[in-house]
Amino acid sequence: MNTFKTYWTFFFIGFGGLFLQAQVVLDSALKTAQFDCKITQTKEKLGNKYFVSTQDLRLRAENEEFVYAIMELGKRVNSIFMYIRIIDKNVCIKKQQVVEIKYVSGETVSYKNDYPVNCDGIFVRKFNQKELKTINEKEMAVIKIYTYQKNYEFLISSTQNYNINNQIHCLAAYRIKPI
Repeated sequence: MNTFKTYWTFFFIGFGGLFLQAQVVLDSALKTAQFDCKITQTKEKLGNKYFVSTQDLRLRAENEEFVYAIMELGKRVNSIFMYIRIIDKNVCIKKQQVVEIKYVSGETVSYKNDYPVNCDGIFVRKFNQKELKTINEKEMAVIKIYTYQKNYEFLISSTQNYNINNQIHCLAAYRIKPI
């Protein structure tokens, strides 16, 4: 009879330990994830206001050989913006030129350039909350940029899509400090 009680005691102690371990795992899963945001704020100002930016993402053009783009997300005041610079010769983009983001679901959303006419291949778009929600909820597949001479198509991998969403979350939570 004593061995029976001993086995039951060990069983309950072991089961209780498993239950407590499961509780710890559940508690840690409920905490918000901690990301390494790598947000940079310099003393420079944009329109007399401080801004921050994230690490750049390198995109390779699918339809052009040896053409790349640098994509950065940034925040100024309370607005998050996307900055894309196509690294190619003489890429002219007008102010209202369109960039299309195609999602894995098949949906396509068009955005207009907020940056003045330039032949440096620079596209800038300031997003509103609805646009940011769309970008975060859906997985991007392709970014198409229309220019005067030719159109550029950049495929977005799932890793790049994760990084974009992570950077948007980091910028949304970041408070710009006066330097």
